[in-house]
Amino acid sequence: MEWKKTLSTGAAAGASVGFLVSLNGFFGIGYSSFGGFLASIIAFILLSAFGVKTISEKIGFCEPSLKQLILVSFLTFVIPVFGPALGAGSTGPEYVGALIVFGAVGGLFWSTPFVGWSYYKSG
Repeated sequence: MEWKKTLSTGAAAGASVGFLVSLNGFFGIGYSSFGGFLASIIAFILLSAFGVKTISEKIGFCEPSLKQLILVSFLTFVIPVFGPALGAGSTGPEYVGALIVFGAVGGLFWSTPFVGWSYYKSG
């Protein structure tokens, strides 16, 4: 897969993780247990990866690796999204937009090793 497509699907996966996490804060959904919190985080990560893969294939853009998208989604959640989501003082539209941007930048960052590895393997 081309490096531009790898970066763009990684950014899309990261942005969708940021969007899904921000919906929780935007609607003020609470968690009654740690298990519920953990289950929703896993669902956000998997939904993001499967959604980006499905949409990319349906529109004929590319066929990204699901393993790569799950890893990028997980790492994007851990580093650039989780901290701001916990420490957000606001839950308005700017909160949603900020987490989407943080997620997209994180997805680009975490996709970079896959681009480097692909370049290294190709020649």
